[in-house]
Formats: sequence, C-alpha cells, structure tokens
Amino acid sequence: MTDSNPSFLPRIESVFYAVFDEHQGPKIVHQVPEGLIAGQHSGTLNPVSAVGSLFTTSPTTNTTPGLEQDAPITQLPASALSSPVLSRVGERPLFPSPQKRGTSARFLFSFDDVSKYIIPPSALCGRIVKYATRNHCIIGFPVELKGNYRRNYFRYNLCFVFDRNADLSCYEPIVRKASRVLTACEEESAFLSGPKSSAAIPAILEQLYEDLNSYSETSIQIDESNAIDLKIFPFYPNPPPVKDWQVPLALINLTRRIEPNWDLTVAKVCPYIDGTNHVARIARLADCDIELTRQAMAHLLYYQVIMMIDIFQYSNMYTLRKSVQWLADEPHVREECGPYVTKPDRDTPDWPKLLHLYSRLKPGVTMYEWIEEFDVQDLGIDVRRFTSFGVVKVCFIMLMLPLIISATSVYRGFCVECIGGQSSSDHGSRSRSQH
Repeated sequence: MTDSNPSFLPRIESVFYAVFDEHQGPKIVHQVPEGLIAGQHSGTLNPVSAVGSLFTTSPTTNTTPGLEQDAPITQLPASALSSPVLSRVGERPLFPSPQKRGTSARFLFSFDDVSKYIIPPSALCGRIVKYATRNHCIIGFPVELKGNYRRNYFRYNLCFVFDRNADLSCYEPIVRKASRVLTACEEESAFLSGPKSSAAIPAILEQLYEDLNSYSETSIQIDESNAIDLKIFPFYPNPPPVKDWQVPLALINLTRRIEPNWDLTVAKVCPYIDGTNHVARIARLADCDIELTRQAMAHLLYYQVIMMIDIFQYSNMYTLRKSVQWLADEPHVREECGPYVTKPDRDTPDWPKLLHLYSRLKPGVTMYEWIEEFDVQDLGIDVRRFTSFGVVKVCFIMLMLPLIISATSVYRGFCVECIGGQSSSDHGSRSRSQH
C-alpha cells in the first residue's frame, strides 16, 4: 500500500528543529536523518560547541574542511545530563551511521526556499502551518515566546516532512502537542534556548522519527515534570452509500470480534456476512430493519473491516487483471483460494486447476456459459465465493449494462469495464442476446 491510501498513516521523511538566529536569521539547528535539507542557512549544531554542518560532501567523511569536527558526547559536562533525555544522549546515536547517510545523499528541498514559512512572522505563530514543495509537504507549529531574550523574543519550530500527497490530518494534533510540551519546558527551564539542555534535542528528534514511523506512538521523558506522550490515531474516510444489492465481504473474522457492548444491529448482521449474501438478504435473515442494516454496513465499511462487491449474476462477465502474473505465485493466494471457494464436505481442487478456471474467464463469456463448459459444479466449487475471491484477488468484473438510447427505445446492452464491480444489471443475458 502507498501513503496515498487514506487508511494508512503517512511515513515521516524527516524531522527538524529550526530557530530564528539573531545573526543568520531562520536556520535549521538539528534534523533527523542528517543531510536531507540543503540551504545556506541550514546547519546542524554540535551538541556542545554549536558548530557544525548540516550536510557533508561524503557520506563516510568524518570531518569537513573549514569546520570543526563534532565533539564526542563524552565531553558533555555532568550538569548537562540532569534530565532523562540528556542521560540517554550517550546511549542513543544522535545521527545516522555512515551507512544510513549514504542512502540519504539526495536533498528533499532547499531550506532557503521555505525559511520564511518555517520561522514565519508573529501573526502565523501559535497555529498549524503547512507548506508544500514540489515533492514534499512540511507541517509545523511555529512558536514565538516573549521574554528575556536578546531580541526580546525566541522563535522556533519543530517540523515534520512528508510526501506531498500524504494526508496529514492525523499528524496535526501530534505536531501541536509536541510543540506545546517543548514550549512548557522552555518557559520553565529555558530547555530550548539554554546551551546545555539544548544538546538533548537531537535525541528527541531521533526518537520522534523512529518511534512514530515504527510504532505510531512514542513516550519521551524530558524532565521530572514534562514528557512528550504521542499516539497517532488515523482518520478514516467516510464510506460510500450502501446499496441493498451490494454484497459485503468480511476482511477479518467478524464473529470472533463480537463483544457484548457492540451495537445490537451490528452484532446481529455479522454472522450473515459471508461474501454471498447481499445487504437486503442479510437484513431479512437477521430480522433487522433495512435502514439500520445499511447503517451497520456503513459503520463496518468506515473501519474497513468489510468491503462491498457486486451481487453475483449468471450474466456477469469477468476477465483477468495483469497482476495475475505475480499473484499466481503468491503463497497466501495459493493457500487461501482452495478452502475459501470449495463447498463443505467436498475435496479441495489444487491451485493449478483453480488458476486454469480463472484463466478461462474472458469478455463475451457469461458465468453461466463458463460453468457449463468446464463442469464447475461437479468440482465442488461455490461459484459465488469463487467470483468474490477473484474480484478481490485475481479478476476485475466486466458487466452487461443496459443503455437507454431515447425515451421510447428499448434497452440495449454493452460491455464496460468496472474495476472492483461498481455496477450491476439483471438484463445481462437479455441485452447480450440483442447484439
């Protein structure tokens, strides 16, 4: 799956911390991974000396001409290791290893092009700011603090970089909360502006990057009274309207997930979701109101534990997708297909036989003709489950649909390709005979 799918969390490509420097203006102080953002005013401060370079010319070079070499972490004064985060600096690498740097040789974007949006004017501080480059999207929560600073204010921003097309709605609360916790630390103990405690920022960025990408949550104890506790909750897209003739197909074992506190209608309809019953029939079998059944199906669709397919008709036509070339060798497809499509108390056909039957589905051949030609019923195959498995894994549907030429003309059928089966017709056999 790609990040464009709204049900999956987008991957963080970079995390960086930027401030407004009194001499250089907006600049990057730390970033993870290192060396992904180019620009004249981007720099990675050494944890002790605050002197360094954001990127190096060689992934394996330890020193850069004209710049001081990073001081080892062991040179940190003991007083700087007073917080839990700082005490972990010696345990966690601040920057990627040379091997990781080699994979990050390309730049995501130039910081100079986006600096005025990373450290924006006062009017934009204290709110979510997003900025899209050609291939990436940057989201941050710029903060301006008034107080005893050299310019009477301190501006900073903790930013996350994603793919340009990623849906960042689930990350907005994450960015906002992380910035507010850091703001509280700065107001209490000058955590961000202090030369000693700011050495912990690279470790914080790295843990944010690793934990949120790997586990979708993190817990970072900054000091005795402050911690960054984050958990990402995905935002699911609204489901499409549920039609009575659609067939719900369970993507998980729903009967094993039923709990006493579930909605009564959802609990009653789940046992009848078998990949063959359509919504109206499920309502009748479960003795539920049809409108409540539609709402229950929409609820299950929202959490993406079911999907909708077309109702089975003998006039339907199917053909193979190109993906069958690699799906044929997928172990999970080979293992799941036979038991799913075989009727109870019948021998399971082997995978080559089932794949051969799928390969015989083609435009111009209805399911009724296909069943008669290959004696599918004698093989103990449930044709409805065979086609539902095919729609999900192997095939895409081609249906005979009626076409009205004028208000007084008769219906005429024609074939259209409907990926995933979004249309249905009971006139398939009749309209095909009129061609």
